[in-house]
Amino acid sequence: MTKSPLYTTPTRVHTGLGSTAELATHVATLGGQRVALIGDAGLKRIGLLSNIENLLGESLVSESLADVDPTISAAEHATELARQAGADLVVGVGGGSALSLAKAVALLLTNSGRVVEYKGVDRAPVRPAPFIAIPTTAGSGSEVSNAFVLYDTDSATNVGIRGWGYEPDIAILDGRHLIGLPEVPMRDAAADALSHGFEALWANGATYFTDSAALHAVRTIRDVLPRALRERRAEDLQRLLEASTMANFACGNAGLSLVHAITASSKIRIAHGRQNSVVLPLVAEFNRSVVSSDVIAEIDALPALYAEAAIPTAFYKNELPTDAAQEFFRAGSASPFRNNNRRPASDDDLLNLATRAATPA
Repeated sequence: MTKSPLYTTPTRVHTGLGSTAELATHVATLGGQRVALIGDAGLKRIGLLSNIENLLGESLVSESLADVDPTISAAEHATELARQAGADLVVGVGGGSALSLAKAVALLLTNSGRVVEYKGVDRAPVRPAPFIAIPTTAGSGSEVSNAFVLYDTDSATNVGIRGWGYEPDIAILDGRHLIGLPEVPMRDAAADALSHGFEALWANGATYFTDSAALHAVRTIRDVLPRALRERRAEDLQRLLEASTMANFACGNAGLSLVHAITASSKIRIAHGRQNSVVLPLVAEFNRSVVSSDVIAEIDALPALYAEAAIPTAFYKNELPTDAAQEFFRAGSASPFRNNNRRPASDDDLLNLATRAATPA
């Protein structure tokens, strides 16, 4: 008997400009009394975590900072600090890196052992500690995702962990957090969100529900991103953030495919969204024959969007390691996302895409 598709969005989403002000209420709703705060290191440096710290008040008992591409050791160190402080709830603030680190801490607060023991799907015996996510970039969609990635530089691939119940209990979408975001990370994050939307549209796991969410997300990003980069109007940033979350609702249910398979190498230490921005147009053309006319129209609109938003279409000379094509190929070959692509990709297809991705501008 064929298993029927499932569409679920278990995270409670509170959205709107200024919605972060209700943080303490949400902590109380989840029964939290001692909070471990996991924040983006860059936000801490420029003082943007202070508002969160003030909102949490005396309930804040530990704080750890996430750098780009959080590692296994960083996750275990942050967990130890939270355990020593008796934390019973996690608040994550930042982009995908900070939210991945926060998910790891929430998981390890209720499960013993090393985080690598939970690599894969549904490996943890106990549900993670309550978790509230506050994204400050419109890209990863990690605030509603039950998956996270940690970097292991001793391995050719990242450590991916996913499971039902691993997603944040509550996500707070407040576009004001994006107003001061520098142009490059905003652009990279948007490319990541675009890749989530497109991947859901050519995934084997796609359904009517995921198609509706993904198409709306892709169209909204295309419509809003260039103006949001130029003008930083709070209303546009709110729409961009909500579209990013919607794209992850779509790919979280339909699954990811070739873009994220190719960009899964832990040996290429370039921002995830930046990698996706280069690989997405290549995979989009590869999948052109297996998608609807609506999706083809969005593929055809990509060059104009990339030009207007100054999204890079190639890596710069000397930006990648000399074996980048092989790294892209190895990561793609080993990734389960490869098998979720609607158009099957042979090894030759994958190597061709990897080689083109690694070709500098």
